[in-house]
Amino acid sequence: MKINSPISTQRTIPRIAAVFILLLIPGFTFPGAQEDKADKMDSVLRHMEESSGNFQSFTADITKKTYTAILEEFDPPESGKFYYKRAGDGSALIREEITDPAEKITTLNGGEALIYQPKVKSAISYELGKHRDKAEYMALGIGQSPTDLKKTFNIAYQGNETVNGAACSILELKPKDPKVASIFSSITVWIDEATGVSKQMKMEEPFEDYILVIFSNEKLNKKINDSMFEQELPQDVDIQRIN
Repeated sequence: MKINSPISTQRTIPRIAAVFILLLIPGFTFPGAQEDKADKMDSVLRHMEESSGNFQSFTADITKKTYTAILEEFDPPESGKFYYKRAGDGSALIREEITDPAEKITTLNGGEALIYQPKVKSAISYELGKHRDKAEYMALGIGQSPTDLKKTFNIAYQGNETVNGAACSILELKPKDPKVASIFSSITVWIDEATGVSKQMKMEEPFEDYILVIFSNEKLNKKINDSMFEQELPQDVDIQRIN
């Protein structure tokens, strides 16, 4: 049996101690780990780029949960349907139909966001103006080019996780615009490794409240008529208009 000499033992102990100290430093990672994360993020972004090149439309069942940090609990979840496609000019067309616990229909078409609640016969119309591109925040990670996302967000790879049986890569998007960051400090998307589009999204507010959006039964590039993104409101609906 080979016995370590006192000299080799003395050399080994400081090395172990040095590694242990480094591991205690917040945010420290070995160079190899940093390179591995960078490689994985590049791979995810390439897959998203390929998906965005073929993207036409996206439909899914949707579940939304709002978490209130001070109460440490979720509000009752909302569920319904989600529709998203590109208009001829490249802008986003979005329709979110919440059916439970109460009906609420949100459409984004052109420069207008319209939220209609049939039960109380009320609607709110927002003129998006120069903030028209913010409409796509409802569908981040679905059909957008990572090149475009990098213009608006700092993107970091956060590992992988399974969502509803689907292997996903996790990306954290931090808004570069301070005004946006004052509303959402970060947006995390779980990118389905099979499709290259978002399976789940977490929109976190500065005080740790957040909205969790989960997609299921997703369908890519299914034909959706543009009329799906228009709302004909009854005459007795009270409409509040916000510019």
